[in-house]
Amino acid sequence: MTILLSSLEKKLSEVEKTKDKIWVETSLDFISKRSPDGLIKYISPTVQAMLGYEPAELVGKLYTLFVHAEDYKRILSTAMPDGEELSLLTYRIKRKDGVYIWVSSQISVVRHPETNEPFELFSVTSDISAKIKAEHFILEYEKLNVVGQLAAGIAHEIKNPLTSLKGFIQLMKAGEELNHNYLAIMEEEIKRMEAVSKELMLMAKPHKSDFKSFDMNELVDHSITLLMAEAAKKCVEITKQSTLGDCMFICDGNKIKQVLINMLMNAIDAMALPGEIKVSVTKSDDELTIVIADTGSGIPSKDLDKIGKPFFTTKPNGNGLGLMICYKIIEDHDGRINVESSSKGTTFTIMLPSH
Repeated sequence: MTILLSSLEKKLSEVEKTKDKIWVETSLDFISKRSPDGLIKYISPTVQAMLGYEPAELVGKLYTLFVHAEDYKRILSTAMPDGEELSLLTYRIKRKDGVYIWVSSQISVVRHPETNEPFELFSVTSDISAKIKAEHFILEYEKLNVVGQLAAGIAHEIKNPLTSLKGFIQLMKAGEELNHNYLAIMEEEIKRMEAVSKELMLMAKPHKSDFKSFDMNELVDHSITLLMAEAAKKCVEITKQSTLGDCMFICDGNKIKQVLINMLMNAIDAMALPGEIKVSVTKSDDELTIVIADTGSGIPSKDLDKIGKPFFTTKPNGNGLGLMICYKIIEDHDGRINVESSSKGTTFTIMLPSH
């Protein structure tokens, strides 16, 4: 056992630090050894500090019994690492007091020398609850920030139907008979205001990821509609092209709209008067692609690798958190974002797996 643990710790110490991962000293974490089907064969005493269990309480039990139900299937579907590779999993695990905390496990596989079949799993597990809470706080903050930026446009969208309603009410007061045509128009204007207010509430309301089937064309159209007033105020034209028919897509619709609105708002802010934003939606067998291209002054090439990093921004009053959240949302959908820029404008390409 001592030799195996020493080997694992040596392997972990040889892994270089990268800008995307922070390796924590193993003394702050717990080490476990289990069979491929999840039966715990050994767990280090440090587990008590994190989860409250004595090692003897866990040995002989299935590790997955302590994993949150929502994360269980995702973990089971994750492929085991090959060779000397490490697999990194993030999930919730139950403490002895019944509270779930977020942890990150770096997993190494020991394979049978003859059959190459998995023989044992070693993992080093870290408590990342504070990091997850910080990310959640930033996400909620950015949602409210986006809602604040949209306030002027929303007010404009509601003001127009209100003006129509006031006008028709005055006409009906002046007339002697009830005009049903006026009533029909007024009803449509009220529905329009209701739709706008619902969009605003969906953006502001905190919610968990909710993956359902959405029409991607509708998500894009709704996002553009919310920003039409802001774009018109700055003489920016937004056009959309789509090769999709009725494209139903599994995603968190509200979060995808948050990404689209944030990127469209950035594109509007990036352009001098007048400007143009082109949005295109296409789909292949493997990917759905959304391209947002503006005609702004572009992003310096030296700054392109900083896009999506917290607190980096090219806007005078920006905070750099918006795009960071966009990247995180797309990453949660197993997608990716590419950015290209020149003096003629910037193009963001969102790629989401078709499945």
